[in-house]
Amino acid sequence: MQTEKRDIDLSAREKILICAEKLFIEKGYSNTSIRDVCKAAGVNIALINYYFTSKERLYKELIKGKISPIISRLKSLSEDKELSSKDKFFSLFNIYEEFYEQNSNLPQLLAREIVTNTDISRWFHRNIVAKELQYIKKIFIEAQRDGVITNKYDPVFIMSFCLGALMFILAGSSMVDRSIGEEFTIKGSTREKIEIIKELVLNGIIKR
Repeated sequence: MQTEKRDIDLSAREKILICAEKLFIEKGYSNTSIRDVCKAAGVNIALINYYFTSKERLYKELIKGKISPIISRLKSLSEDKELSSKDKFFSLFNIYEEFYEQNSNLPQLLAREIVTNTDISRWFHRNIVAKELQYIKKIFIEAQRDGVITNKYDPVFIMSFCLGALMFILAGSSMVDRSIGEEFTIKGSTREKIEIIKELVLNGIIKR
């Protein structure tokens, strides 16, 4: 009976997260209420409060659940003593390619919030972006040190450019489509878009 209860609880929690994600993407964090999530998930407020205590905590748990795996992979990659700096650098792009293929909605989930000066935005930059950039920067610096990529540019600038391009291209497509129509929509699958970004970036920084 105890095992069965845990399965039911996990299912309810997962359903809340799935419904909340759809609403946050569609309406944004600020315009989504706990009641909206309750209605979509078919649960009462008490259950959401039991699992998450607040809308802010629900949003944070959703983001952490999605991003924690890539943070762990970046940490492992940056600390790997067996791989060369060149292998680490190219593995970095492969990690992001796989990650965004599996989480294609993530840029849309984040796009509305990370550009605003709110508690959520500040939390995201302090607790998520800072960790992510810490590991990426280490990989970029090693690649510059070993002559894999040019040292003409600040690694922080290159990182910001790469991540910004990913966010804009992957999140921007659906937003542009909804606002001004398909004529200006960036065509192609997630993989195709990432490959184009990778090609453009690498052509500019790889030493020949």
